Amino acid sequence: MDKAEQTFSRFLDDNQEMAYPDFDKMWERIEPSLPSDRSALKNVDLALPRKKRYRKVAILAASAAIMVATPVFAAFTYNWESLFPHRSGIQAVLQQGLGQVIDQSVTHQGIKLTVNKAIVDDNRTVILYSLSAQQGSVKDMYFTEVTMKDSQGKVIEGNRFQRWDEATQSMNGYFETEWTPKQSEDDVQFTAQKLHSFTTVEKELDFNPMSGQTGSFAIHQDGIDNLMLQPFEQGEKTLLKWAITFNDPEVKALAYPNIAVYKDAVLLKSDGHDVFGTPGEHGEYTGQQAFKTEELKAPGISYKLSYTKETRRVDEAWTYQLHLDKKQMLSGTIKRELNIPMEDSGITMVLKEMIITPTQIRVKTSHEKHVQFPYKNYELEIDGVRLEGWSSQNEKDPTESIYRFERPIGMEIKEDKPIAFIGSYRVEEHKDAKDPIRLTNISEKKQTITTQVGGYPVVWTYYRQDNKLFVQSESADPGFGGVNQTYMGKGEQRLIGKPITVNFNGDGNNQAIDMYANYEKNEAELNIFWYYTEKPEQSLKVELIPAN
Repeated sequence: MDKAEQTFSRFLDDNQEMAYPDFDKMWERIEPSLPSDRSALKNVDLALPRKKRYRKVAILAASAAIMVATPVFAAFTYNWESLFPHRSGIQAVLQQGLGQVIDQSVTHQGIKLTVNKAIVDDNRTVILYSLSAQQGSVKDMYFTEVTMKDSQGKVIEGNRFQRWDEATQSMNGYFETEWTPKQSEDDVQFTAQKLHSFTTVEKELDFNPMSGQTGSFAIHQDGIDNLMLQPFEQGEKTLLKWAITFNDPEVKALAYPNIAVYKDAVLLKSDGHDVFGTPGEHGEYTGQQAFKTEELKAPGISYKLSYTKETRRVDEAWTYQLHLDKKQMLSGTIKRELNIPMEDSGITMVLKEMIITPTQIRVKTSHEKHVQFPYKNYELEIDGVRLEGWSSQNEKDPTESIYRFERPIGMEIKEDKPIAFIGSYRVEEHKDAKDPIRLTNISEKKQTITTQVGGYPVVWTYYRQDNKLFVQSESADPGFGGVNQTYMGKGEQRLIGKPITVNFNGDGNNQAIDMYANYEKNEAELNIFWYYTEKPEQSLKVELIPAN
């Protein structure tokens, strides 16, 4: 794997759980946490009757070569299943030869994009596509915009993933969305555009995180202005928090920078949840990466700013009018009204509906606005087999959450099969920390005090650097999940600490750092908005379909 592939595999691997903080957002989130901005496309009026619409498409596509391949070619040429290592439901459908054959191709400037297949059921729609070149290679080429519109011209949100296939010399990918036709079939417009080729660029950084000092670097190349790099030693791990300013907005959207740490020219793996792309206070592109402290203290360590640089661009739009049909998939679909309450810690979540399709099982729930049920992990138990799931809130309705579970290959699900919904690893939010934390003799020297928060011992480390007050909280008790954020004062005079770290429940790290800019006083009194407790051993099980 070359450097360009290494760079993009970090963003495009759909095993990557990143908090964008939602990288399905870097290439769109990029598969799966940034919903990308959707540009208005110059496209066919989808309100036209279908015959007129297709006629108009033919005129617009006159400069493109339209080719139709046979279903046999599509089935035996592409190894689609390798695109879905963690989408067993889609793998199962592909192995059964299910899905709608599309095989429409459009060629621009010698580059052919083929929409090969569509998988459409009552839980999601997946469009499979492949990119190839008549001459040369598309190995390092990526679409920075892939969009779909429904028959009314409304943009359909989705995520995408692309991977190079050496055997076919093509870039294979998919577009996945929760949208499905309301009826059994519908027309959509699928467009891929802004095709770019990239290479990886690295710039040496004279940086020593063990000094504790912030590094400031004038990059001034390829649309990048400056880099601020700040270390935070946290015992066994050292956090590198960085912020980059750009002078070219387009470069900012495509550079995907990170700090590459080498040991004798061998790239070190980070140790923790890396976060890329969080917007800074003044529009900076920020990130955080954690490494083992003992590795950074070893000799032979070097640091580089690594980013991608555009080497080629094809400003064309590959546009397709697709007629999607999910009738083939309806025979394996089961819908069941539930309306089963699930209660814990004074929070009630109602399990409203379960939809079982050939690719996925989805459970819809309702709850109070913006409330999260107090468990980190969720599973479905089907006839004794447990399926791991993931959840998301409905962006349009904050009272609804959706839990999804991939359907395993070979699993048969009948109407009367026993199914249970399980929440595990209890995480609870508390707002009862009323005692202030008093910091005294604030200076550039790190100092610590220990207080009790909810009965847990919490160590506070504080110091001033670059006219900023930094406050870190942590506890040796693993049952303490961490402090979310601190503040000083009340009302209009209240100062709210800016979180330096992005924290995750259940990762074994309850350290959090807040920063107060332009703080010159020698004392401070902090308050806590709320804190978390964690009980990994606790679980809650609700029968959706009881055993007979």
